[in-house]
Amino acid sequence: MMMKKKHKWGRAVILLLVLILFAAGLYSLRITSVQYVGNTRYSEEEMSRLLFLESYEQNPIYCFFANQYKEKKQIPFIETYEIEFLSWNQIKVTVYEKGIAGYVDYKGHYMYFDKDGIVVESSQELLDGVVKIEGLDFEHIVLHQVLPVEKEEVFNLILSLTQMLTKYAIDVDKISFDAGMNIWIYRKNVVVQMGKDIYLDEKMAKFKDMLPQLEGLAGTLYLDDYSEDREEFRFKKEE
Repeated sequence: MMMKKKHKWGRAVILLLVLILFAAGLYSLRITSVQYVGNTRYSEEEMSRLLFLESYEQNPIYCFFANQYKEKKQIPFIETYEIEFLSWNQIKVTVYEKGIAGYVDYKGHYMYFDKDGIVVESSQELLDGVVKIEGLDFEHIVLHQVLPVEKEEVFNLILSLTQMLTKYAIDVDKISFDAGMNIWIYRKNVVVQMGKDIYLDEKMAKFKDMLPQLEGLAGTLYLDDYSEDREEFRFKKEE
């Protein structure tokens, strides 16, 4: 009888050890290859650090079930993401970034907003390729709400301007508005007075054509009186 009990205990211990080793083996598995699609705000290394905060999160079993049943991580400037397993240790992450039209400087933070004027992110990090907007009057800003400006049509104008800047491959420092919705564009040491929302595409094309002549200069280019039959425009050098 004692021999049978010892034999049963021995088999139980062996089974327990096998289970422990099996569990340890599963735990030690790691995702070794991550392919990112649609990611422009972060490097792949930065994205991986944000996506896998703890080392165990790179375990494929944990990752699979977390992806199915847990909420997505909140990552700055990322709307959401989708994980697809290509093999047990390879995944593809499709990233959907928040659409950003510009930003305003508010109490030491950069408040990024989308084409509808909704503040999508507050950060102390200045993103490359996002235009600073000045001249919008507001007393307060609430995250995930529309910037409280007097004339909300300004957001369509901002979107049009940023799309034109992309179209003509012009890098600028900021766009400014006055109370009458006149537009100024700042690039290095040159200020472009664009005037009202009329002939904007033509004005931007003219600005693009004049960039080589403006290189190294400081002053104001007046495009506010643009007309289709004009060839030359005033440039006032800074004293």
